[in-house]
Amino acid sequence: AVAPPPAELAGMSLSDLSNFKDAWDPWDKSDVPVFLHIPKAGGSTVKDVIGTCHRFVMATEFGITDGHGEDEEIAVVYPGGGPKGQDRSPFVNVDTTTVEGIARAKAMGFADSGLAQAVVTPFLYEANDLFTPTARGRLFTVFRHPIDRAISMFYYIQVADWEPSYAPELKDWTIEQYATSDKIENNWLTRQLTHHTEGELTDDDMKLAMEVLRRKFLVGLMTKIEETTERFERFFRWTYRVNPPNQEKCRERLLGGGSNKNDKKSKVKEGSEAWNLLAAQNLYDMQLYDYVETLFVEQEQFVAD
Repeated sequence: AVAPPPAELAGMSLSDLSNFKDAWDPWDKSDVPVFLHIPKAGGSTVKDVIGTCHRFVMATEFGITDGHGEDEEIAVVYPGGGPKGQDRSPFVNVDTTTVEGIARAKAMGFADSGLAQAVVTPFLYEANDLFTPTARGRLFTVFRHPIDRAISMFYYIQVADWEPSYAPELKDWTIEQYATSDKIENNWLTRQLTHHTEGELTDDDMKLAMEVLRRKFLVGLMTKIEETTERFERFFRWTYRVNPPNQEKCRERLLGGGSNKNDKKSKVKEGSEAWNLLAAQNLYDMQLYDYVETLFVEQEQFVAD
């Protein structure tokens, strides 16, 4: 069984996430899977398996390309043109990856439209508004060790000129400089899970974050991406319907390669100065990650035949 929460959390209502089902609630085909995108944690690969291989109708930032951000009625669209006869991926004409986009989707009646087969968002608490007590979401995501994530982020923002966090000057920095600068994230995951983005965190925030994970998330691990993807597919009853042999190949290709994979990075040794400095910025997230690894083992029961 799933381990009980600490006594002081047992009475927590998590009312701000009440439009998401609890992790152990039985699957219902009206539930909408919601992928919380944690940057640089392997999420792009899972997103691509859902959208490109499974061809599910997704709610992501792509839904408002080709001018669909001006649409007044909610609908499924096929942005991106592309050559005739090429399979294009379907999207709902909303953007669930920004706070404004979530508000627009809500106003357009996103929940009751029932159009999305999967939603991607980095905003947990705001995304609760995409759903209603009768049309609920189910949260899932992929986690990565916070130190590996921080190193990946360091290299990524040096080159990602499309990101608001783009910082080309980091090319001349050491990881140690990055870890002591204001560019490094501080316990990003704990903050997202508790809606506590600014200011000092406490042990209570970490306990709340653990309870949110335990109660609301089907968890996956980047280090076990194949097993993770298979678990998501089994739990959400995702099967390949369009062109099974091609779709299976698509999945194998993505899981083997990764979407934005970048392997040239220098490894940081545990116990080194760089490791310790990065760890100091992620003390709560590292404890959360240990907890996620435990949950990953416990949640096997959710897909046991």
